[in-house]
Amino acid sequence: MPQARLGIGGTASYAAGRLAAILPGVRYHRYRLIAVPLSGMPSMPRGYTVVTAENFQLDGRIDANAAIMAYRRAQEADALAAVHKDEIVGVTWLTARPFAEDEVRALWVPPDGMAWDTGMWVRPDRRLSRAFSALWAGTADWLRQRGLHGSASRIADYNLGSLAPHSRMDARSLGTVTFAGVGGLQVATRGCPRFTWAGVTRIETGARS
Repeated sequence: MPQARLGIGGTASYAAGRLAAILPGVRYHRYRLIAVPLSGMPSMPRGYTVVTAENFQLDGRIDANAAIMAYRRAQEADALAAVHKDEIVGVTWLTARPFAEDEVRALWVPPDGMAWDTGMWVRPDRRLSRAFSALWAGTADWLRQRGLHGSASRIADYNLGSLAPHSRMDARSLGTVTFAGVGGLQVATRGCPRFTWAGVTRIETGARS
């Protein structure tokens, strides 16, 4: 990943994350918190539909296994599946309530009037198609039905492939947060509590720090 594109902060974060991944019991994640307004989301591309899918329809067809899907369902997350020519080509998960992260010990609280987006997945052979646009259009419909005006999410700060599309939808930054941990100890740069031992940090994403 070229430093010129990532910047010094992104390059350092990427390197720290890679180093932590090879050290037993060590964790490091730095996220950008992003809010995408409903007004910036695209319309549904021709030939696609997005449906609210059940686990049995997704099992074996997406990146999430049964345990992950059950974990998300327990938090009242809906799975929106993009369908093209009768095939599921991608999925995104949305919830209108706070979401307990499974990568770090964090409870993400979306800004008022927004949903939390756990991240999109599109089949590798469809990533140059309109599947991402379809999922965003489906997200917009889901938000309208609930009277919400946008969605928020966290993205690794070196993930340019995800940050760039968000910026094209008039996304705004909600700041950054870094998590570092060894064993049961976790330290976060925002939220409460910032130091935990096997605990969870609550992060109000609409509150800048």
